[in-house]
Amino acid sequence: MNFNNYKLIHNNNMDFSRKLVIHLNLKNINTSPTEVAKSINAHYKATVAKPHTVRKWLLGQTQPKSETLILLANWLKVDPKDLISVPNEQDYMSNKVSFEFDFTDQEVISKYLAMTVKEKVTVRLVIDAIADKRK
Repeated sequence: MNFNNYKLIHNNNMDFSRKLVIHLNLKNINTSPTEVAKSINAHYKATVAKPHTVRKWLLGQTQPKSETLILLANWLKVDPKDLISVPNEQDYMSNKVSFEFDFTDQEVISKYLAMTVKEKVTVRLVIDAIADKRK
């Protein structure tokens, strides 16, 4: 990774952290990593985030994965785009990647993340079998 890519990632992580704290404060949610993790996990009745992970988000060290970002945004009742920075086109040049999730995708991801590990393994096997069949 070159230094410019590092700066872009670091800036995006810090922007996410700042926006997350703002939305937590607006909802009167304690910004303690333990409290945030406990609250979001209780909301979804599943382990969505661990305190150590939330701590990294709040410190601007990392951002959640796409699926977790969607759950986090739904929990805070905000659009996922309100939590992330959208880098300008020059920052990405030819490395531009984009994902869009409609409401149905968000529902499926939420249901998947609420499953037990055994259920998730079954779903992954089914998806792999379908993907292999298409080849």
